[in-house]
Amino acid sequence: MGAHGINGIDHLVIVVRDLEKAQDAYRRMGFTISPKGRHGELKSANHTIMFGAGDYLELLAIEQPHPFTAFFSDVLKTREGIAAAALKTDDARAAQRLLVEAGYPAGEPVEFGRPVELPGGAQQARFTTTPIDGVPEWGGRVFLCQHHTPEVVWRPELIQHDNTVTGLAALVVAADDPDATAASYARLFGTAVEARGPARVVPTGSAPIVVADPAALHWGWTGDPALAVPRPFLAGMVLTVADLERAQQALQKSKFPTVVGNGVLRVSSASACGAMLAFAKEFDLGALIP
Repeated sequence: MGAHGINGIDHLVIVVRDLEKAQDAYRRMGFTISPKGRHGELKSANHTIMFGAGDYLELLAIEQPHPFTAFFSDVLKTREGIAAAALKTDDARAAQRLLVEAGYPAGEPVEFGRPVELPGGAQQARFTTTPIDGVPEWGGRVFLCQHHTPEVVWRPELIQHDNTVTGLAALVVAADDPDATAASYARLFGTAVEARGPARVVPTGSAPIVVADPAALHWGWTGDPALAVPRPFLAGMVLTVADLERAQQALQKSKFPTVVGNGVLRVSSASACGAMLAFAKEFDLGALIP
């Protein structure tokens, strides 16, 4: 395991007000969407977008207020978009002890699950999560996620997408002080910040975190409305595709405005439920931020 029992980014949580509209938007962009799931005890519902690289996206809606999801409800008062980064861990309870010893405000692990409809009948997907709250430099909720039943959620039929996305290439964080935000993330992952022009890159063990100010991000996502959100915040992501031409065809079918250039396809947060998206065959920061 990496520092504090963390192995990288597990998934990104995109909070939405209307789960069915969000599902439709991402399906139109060529993603395969899992059947609707409900976290019964947490009063929330979701659809997931699973990737073969071992990470995924979660479209999350809050059905009723609950203390565990209060942060997401607060975000939805002002915007939709990426509200949390879930981090990989093999043992959420052991990692919580390591985080507390290091001075992080890591809460008690929470165990929960949701039913998953499978050809042979429903099975329970089970998770243990450890919240880490109260670090404003991160720009969103960060929590650890241990999968007890990965075979239930990473299904062969769910990791094939018409847009050929294979995984998360980078999480993009907008910050007025990229140095401070990147340094805080680097301490969590036990890595060193890499300066790349106006951006700062934090290795995580899987997809890196790219931190930049709005002026730098404006070059890649010109005029994106998300760049007006108070910072820092989890602004967007870069996704790896196996076939850029097929990805472009899928986005053209969606009828969502798509900016094409430097081997990157960019979709505005206005089309993607508050998240700025970029699709590329390989991650090239210079194609997004000069």
